Amino acid sequence: MWAAPSPMAYPPSHSTSHDSSRTLAGKAGFSWRRLMGSHRSKTLAVLLVLFLSTIGSAQDDYPPGTFRLTPRIDLGLQPVRVHVPPQFDHLPEDLSLNLPPGFRASVFASFENFNRPRFMAFDDDGVLHVANMNDDEILALPDRDGDGAADESIVVATNFERPHSLQFYNGDLYVGDRPRILRYSDQDGDGIYEERHIFADNIPSSGSHSTRTLVIDEEGGKMYLGVGWPCDLCRVDGAERGSVLQFNLDGTGRRVYATGVRNLIGMDIHPVTGQLWGTNNGHDKEGVDAPPEWIDVIRDGGFYGIPFAYGYQVWADFTNPNYRDMLPITPADSARVASMQRPAVMVPAHTAPMAIHFYDHDQFPPKYRHVGFIALHAGHAYLAPIEGYSVLAMFAEPDGSRARIADFITGFQTGVEVEDVWGRPNGIVTGPDGSLYVSSDRDNYVIIRIQHGQVAADWGRHNLPDSLAIGAPLSIDATVHVERAPADGSPLMATADLSQLDGPADVALVPAGEGNFRLQFRMVAAPALRPGLKKIRVRVHGASEEHDVHLGWQIAVLPTRQQEDFVIYDEVLAEDWTLIHKTFFEDRTHDLQEDFFVYSGEVSTSLRTNSGDWDWVLRYRPPEPLDPTRFDRVTFAFHPGPLDWRNGEDFNIYMCGRLIDLVEEGYVDPTIKDWQQIEIPLSRFGRAAPIQEVTLGGDFAARIYVDDVRLRGASARTAILDEEASPSAFRLAQSYPNPFNSETVIEYAVPSAERVRLRIYNLSGQVVTDLVDDAHVAGTYRAHWDARDGAGRAVASGVYLYRLQTGDLVQSRKLVLVR
Repeated sequence: MWAAPSPMAYPPSHSTSHDSSRTLAGKAGFSWRRLMGSHRSKTLAVLLVLFLSTIGSAQDDYPPGTFRLTPRIDLGLQPVRVHVPPQFDHLPEDLSLNLPPGFRASVFASFENFNRPRFMAFDDDGVLHVANMNDDEILALPDRDGDGAADESIVVATNFERPHSLQFYNGDLYVGDRPRILRYSDQDGDGIYEERHIFADNIPSSGSHSTRTLVIDEEGGKMYLGVGWPCDLCRVDGAERGSVLQFNLDGTGRRVYATGVRNLIGMDIHPVTGQLWGTNNGHDKEGVDAPPEWIDVIRDGGFYGIPFAYGYQVWADFTNPNYRDMLPITPADSARVASMQRPAVMVPAHTAPMAIHFYDHDQFPPKYRHVGFIALHAGHAYLAPIEGYSVLAMFAEPDGSRARIADFITGFQTGVEVEDVWGRPNGIVTGPDGSLYVSSDRDNYVIIRIQHGQVAADWGRHNLPDSLAIGAPLSIDATVHVERAPADGSPLMATADLSQLDGPADVALVPAGEGNFRLQFRMVAAPALRPGLKKIRVRVHGASEEHDVHLGWQIAVLPTRQQEDFVIYDEVLAEDWTLIHKTFFEDRTHDLQEDFFVYSGEVSTSLRTNSGDWDWVLRYRPPEPLDPTRFDRVTFAFHPGPLDWRNGEDFNIYMCGRLIDLVEEGYVDPTIKDWQQIEIPLSRFGRAAPIQEVTLGGDFAARIYVDDVRLRGASARTAILDEEASPSAFRLAQSYPNPFNSETVIEYAVPSAERVRLRIYNLSGQVVTDLVDDAHVAGTYRAHWDARDGAGRAVASGVYLYRLQTGDLVQSRKLVLVR
């Protein structure tokens, strides 16, 4: 991280660091008003002390002038085939998405007259409408027979310049158009909006970022409109550019509500707090990993950084030739930057968050109530630092504190290139029945419907490993918790399929009370088992397929013999591999026969890089994804060239959905004008995943050289090594999230076979509930608490203790519940 400048200081050139694995320090906003209504002052004081002690160190570690990507959690996504009704058979065959357990997907609409369907809204009759942006019209998509697919696409409003968003209020249709807000009325009740009125005119619309998102806050009696910045990053006159405008619902009272937004595509009103939230797209030409995109509360009078800064008061890089015209920085500029608050959520750069939509229905499991769903419109195929092309779920306190994000929908990208992307999420809305609708406005024009079945189930505590050596024993002790049973009361069963580990394919889980099923099974990874990525699958099922929930857990089975290196490039490119050098805007050349700077052999690869187009990339791509268990490192030789790099030192490697900054983390030194041997453990790229590419990238101008690129063969792994990896210590982790308002997770480890009790107490020492009370084998486990007592009753907000005991070993911690 670089030190923050003083408010009046000129912003220095810098290299901003971030760590997505570290907890976002977020603001300390806390809903004390809600707590005070239900607790005595003494309890409130205890809560305050505990809460401030929990967040203090995190805040101190996240000072102005820095940013942190929001921590991620895993929802256990499983591949699900997308149901495509016959009338939409023009879509590609065998579409699939990755969804959390219990969810399913179908195509709701994909008509020939779709031309970039963007944001959506339901009218009072439950008919979905969508802004068909490139044909300048609003479409109605009735589902008269209730089969979950639109019957037809009807043009119900026209005469726009670039309609992007729409809302219904008092029977009228409001549309965010490029230069204005329009109100349409249906005078004869036929569903066609014939009467057109200008609600607000002369919205600044020149230059870039001309989509207009409007949100109506009925309870607050206000309307909000986002107005984008007209360029990438520049100085602009006019108070309404880069702003959120506020109106009364009769069109009066127009004023600037917030400023400093570059491209605020998504907005929504939080169903608990009534606060306005938004998603912002950052500037383009500061490298692949800056600036982060943000999602935050939009505050009255708030300033959000543009055109000077991003994150938490991080100055843009004005040494970049694209941004030098911003200089000089004035005291007034510095004062505005000093007013910026920490964003609630920050996601990787260039992922283009579109809609944000708060879920306020009960079809989905309870943990999704009031979750913010966020559409990511871009990803690594367009040089972002993560795969992208997804829908995120944002779990946070109502005020935005303690945020965590998770992939909720992935699978829109089937490979690593742009042509492998089949959908780009844009709009999100909830239907009257609680289903979620997601529009894609590129690649395939389609609206996807996401539903959850009657039964909600997920992993409870378990000791399932991430990896397993052949010949090692595997003692499974896992629970599956049914959070929501069939409405008709019919019984459920659960079975496990261990066949990918050469185990039985139909192991019955035993009912364990309180909605739990337990899997206890001992086996050995047989010598005949082939290394690779395997899955343990569990199916919760009942009388109908509607009740089925599928769970999975990936285990990397490791080889017992030393594996051979795979040479990607050494003199020649590996057979059937491809090598691409490109930027966001153009394909570029490279030379595989460089004979002047050579690390080994006769030739190397040379390429001339450039800066300012996000990143350039040099992408090595295999004909088929490679099994990651065969390898433990990626290595290559690198020469930075004889001349100094121009316009930066951003140099990175991307594999398996993760990006590592090679200069910042000390793998590469651009000042050493000689060959450097780079070696990176594959474990740095996260959980084992098929290797679809090895991509070098950067944002600097130079001629550089690469040689001897290879995946190093994994060392032999034995059962003895695997057993040594078992927990050697008794451990109780801090619950997360903490504070929480619906469910928290408690991780713990036991070093040997023992009976284990994990119990929740209130501050009076009374037992609230036992989360765990049974025998365990050695392992690491997770337990979930849904803020209910042993009788299933919701408990009050407050401080609770949780205590782990096994044999003579005891450990306790505190957690905070805020309702």
